[in-house]
Amino acid sequence: MAASSLRRHIGTQAISASQSLESFQRVWLGSRLSRPFPRRLGLAVSGGADSMALAYLSKQWERSRPNDISVTAFVVDHKAREESTREANMVSQWLRDIGIKSEILELTWPESTKSPSKVTAFETHARRLRFQALGKACRDRQIEALLMGHHQDDTVETTLWRLCTGAKGAGLAGIPQVTRIPECHGIYGVSESGSSYTIPSGPHQSRNDTTISTGGILICRPLLSFPKSSLLATCHEHNIPYVSDPTNFDPTLTPRNAIRSLLAENKLPKALQGPSILSLINSSQSLLQNSTSLSNTLLTSCKINDLNLPAGTITLTFPSAPIDPASFLNTVTNNTNTKAKDNDKANQRIHQIKCLTLRRITDLLAPFPENHFPLRSFESFTDLVFPPQDQPDPKRRKPFTLGGVMFQPVNTACTEADQRVEGGNTWLLSRQPFMRNRLPTLRVAVPISGFSAGDTSWRLWDNRFWFRFGIVPEQGSRGAEVEATQDTSKGEVISLLVRPFQPSDLQVIRRVADERGGRSEKKKRKMNPALVGLLDRLGQEAPGHTRFTLPMVVVEKGSGGLEYDLPVGLPTLDLWFHGMWESLQIPGRLRWDWMYKMMDNEPVKLMGWL
Repeated sequence: MAASSLRRHIGTQAISASQSLESFQRVWLGSRLSRPFPRRLGLAVSGGADSMALAYLSKQWERSRPNDISVTAFVVDHKAREESTREANMVSQWLRDIGIKSEILELTWPESTKSPSKVTAFETHARRLRFQALGKACRDRQIEALLMGHHQDDTVETTLWRLCTGAKGAGLAGIPQVTRIPECHGIYGVSESGSSYTIPSGPHQSRNDTTISTGGILICRPLLSFPKSSLLATCHEHNIPYVSDPTNFDPTLTPRNAIRSLLAENKLPKALQGPSILSLINSSQSLLQNSTSLSNTLLTSCKINDLNLPAGTITLTFPSAPIDPASFLNTVTNNTNTKAKDNDKANQRIHQIKCLTLRRITDLLAPFPENHFPLRSFESFTDLVFPPQDQPDPKRRKPFTLGGVMFQPVNTACTEADQRVEGGNTWLLSRQPFMRNRLPTLRVAVPISGFSAGDTSWRLWDNRFWFRFGIVPEQGSRGAEVEATQDTSKGEVISLLVRPFQPSDLQVIRRVADERGGRSEKKKRKMNPALVGLLDRLGQEAPGHTRFTLPMVVVEKGSGGLEYDLPVGLPTLDLWFHGMWESLQIPGRLRWDWMYKMMDNEPVKLMGWL
């Protein structure tokens, strides 16, 4: 986002179609989340002046560029009041009068909710349901950009409120102009999913590449640089109807209303008025951009030796020498003639950049959404991987867990995979061990009614892997699309469970393999060759305890008459446990597909992998 994007628009003139379209293009193409300019646009329309002005302007874009832009408006009927349906129909009619296609999305509240408006934290629940309804509607219509009518006054009010609550840094950078849709985590095709691309895997891995999830719905606010008065003027000039909620201006109801009232009546000191807050927002945005640039430079001093996303591990070498703050800051700013006047301030700035960089690295493997942990939670760990000026003995490095990721010094990890990396400040990063009795599980019912049922929907496991399953004929390949011609079954399903691989699973695998192979007691005393091969493969691709963070597919106890959970395989390694699935005597083979979660490619490129 450009720091100058929130420049002030003087006066209360109506916004022209060309002004708003130019703003939209600048905002969209200037975002770090940038994609090709979208052809299909969704509008979230409440009926207020903000969204109705946006609806009118977007219709003008559609008329001027009919082959490039298609607009669909969505009106949410929250079903919290008796009159909500009537109001939604009224707004929808206004949109049709403008010439915009519109659809009403009715929210579905839990059956136990008799009166939604009286639910505790109603706004929170309504927001989640609203965004999920909007996200699914956009996905189903192949819309990538959902436009919202937030304006300059909104971002000023938001920033002022955050300032009052003690926010710093990114919290004072205003409302984002382009961002991923909120409240939809784990919904395939809506949140960070729907498409894919591939990146290379390590040379020792069985796969040539790894499929990475991408896509999803982006929120865009093209009118964020225009004041509220300009949106009102647009509605008035073009006779666009809108509703006005008088409770939005009652300062006694909410802190946000109180701030809006104080701003409107110029009762705040100059340092807290609109122009000053806009200046603060731009300064915060510039600081964030500079931080990202500095972090990028620090990332180039790190090197990925092995990126093994199927196993969820990275072997990474951090810089071996301490960073000189003044030299580093001057080099990045191309200002070699100045010196840091305040060493403490320079050290503090470098420490912030180390925290940001460490978070960006952990986000690659973390079982959490991006930026889940605040930067302050990284402050005590930066010196463990980025050597401080008083550098400790590297032999005294100890494993630690941070941001959902375990860091193990290579010289203490004692694994075959680690021995490929010689010396240096090298660490093995993996998903942190699971807490006892808190293993992530994913249950999937896979139809075995012939072969025409197709694949299950994509589901997210441990916030790291997307999975889907299906049954294919014996003669078909596990990884290929098979067109089914057989449908002889009775609607049966097999119950699968995705959970972490456990040490006790090895015992089950050995017992079933021995029973299936008819091994004698004498042969059972020796290790089953299939089990030996499995352990060798795990030692190669998932060393040490990292193997126990791998997702495993299990046929659940009780499914098909099983008296115990039956391990089937490790899908991300494309590894089947010999004889397990065959012991079920189910016609057809189990098929799995998987993708790794969406991740930021920039650190991966800067650390030399792509």
